[in-house]
Amino acid sequence: MLFLIQYARVMHGARRLLSQIGWLAKLDHRAETSRWALWLRSLFSVLDFDDFAALDTPWWTLAAGHKVGLFLDKNPNARVIEWGSGASTLWLAKRSGWVISIESDPEWAARVIDAAPENVTIIQPAIPPASSTTTVGSKRWGYRGLDFEHYVGAIDTLEGGFDLVVIDGRAREACLAKALERLAPGGIILFDNTNRLRYRAALARYNAKITRETSWGLTPILMWPSHTSIIGKRSDYAAKVSSRDASASQALA
Repeated sequence: MLFLIQYARVMHGARRLLSQIGWLAKLDHRAETSRWALWLRSLFSVLDFDDFAALDTPWWTLAAGHKVGLFLDKNPNARVIEWGSGASTLWLAKRSGWVISIESDPEWAARVIDAAPENVTIIQPAIPPASSTTTVGSKRWGYRGLDFEHYVGAIDTLEGGFDLVVIDGRAREACLAKALERLAPGGIILFDNTNRLRYRAALARYNAKITRETSWGLTPILMWPSHTSIIGKRSDYAAKVSSRDASASQALA
């Protein structure tokens, strides 16, 4: 984390310099029509929520963001739910009817709430310490030892299906099972960072029941490429998950 903070300071300093000599404005203008320019510009937004949000792009691969944008162009009143809030929340709010974000970090939730428009609802479920009965945890550093059952299950407190479900927070394997249950006909799921082995394994359990299109490439802020998958349910998808899939929903993410 210390390295990331120092790196951010360097990039923010470079951004100020580019602004002073007039190059930042030129890059901002070019970023409106070029993915490469948008990616380059985003590198100067690391650890700066306001600057990144102003770029009006989600933190997924740029190709996946483009595809979701096209989907929302055709569904401007889409009902959206996401596990994990941020710049994507603001981007989605501009392009859909209603966005519900489930967030595990209270401080980050407050930051997003301050910037979010009226069609955004932030849910902050309790994240208690794990116990001997915990079934949904996280393998991510800083979140181990916590119980994410209420976080994943927050979707159960809501009625109806969702046109777009974004999985970009904690306990993603368990979120996937819930997402498939609540996806509206014709809807899609965006699952970010599917280059990670545990996420690929979770998706593989549903191969016979889902369609999957994975984008690999430029991702805002990151110096390296990443993967984002867009998932749909096959027409013969069972309404209820099998016992094998249900057990998979208890896996740690």
